[in-house]
Amino acid sequence: MKEQRIGYQRMWIPNLLGHDSLKEAKQQSAAWLPLVSKLCHQDTKKFLCSLFAPVCLPELGEPVSPCKSLCEAVRDGCVPVMSAFGFPWPEMFNCSRFPSGTELCIPSTGQLEERTDEEVRREEELKGPTSLTYSYF
Repeated sequence: MKEQRIGYQRMWIPNLLGHDSLKEAKQQSAAWLPLVSKLCHQDTKKFLCSLFAPVCLPELGEPVSPCKSLCEAVRDGCVPVMSAFGFPWPEMFNCSRFPSGTELCIPSTGQLEERTDEEVRREEELKGPTSLTYSYF
């Protein structure tokens, strides 16, 4: 694994997959590195990071989930690749468990272009400085 900036300073533990420590999250995420390297969707890394290392915004009191549309876009792009290697889309990534977009969630790259200036400003305020370095994807 190489160190990369993930765009925020704090991550939520336990994460959205129930990992109780950074060590566990890193160990479990290692299995997904090959999928990131296959480039099956432009947002694969964003989606996986949102699950394994969800951004922690103390003001919210809970992690920010990926949007359902982000999950679906990554799933639709990556299922053919995974199937070619004999792997199904895992139940732990079931897209129906994520918000539809009317709640605060991590959008797909295509959705970012549809945001208003006010939405962008608010997200930047919540994010704060982006200096967390994390050995992950």
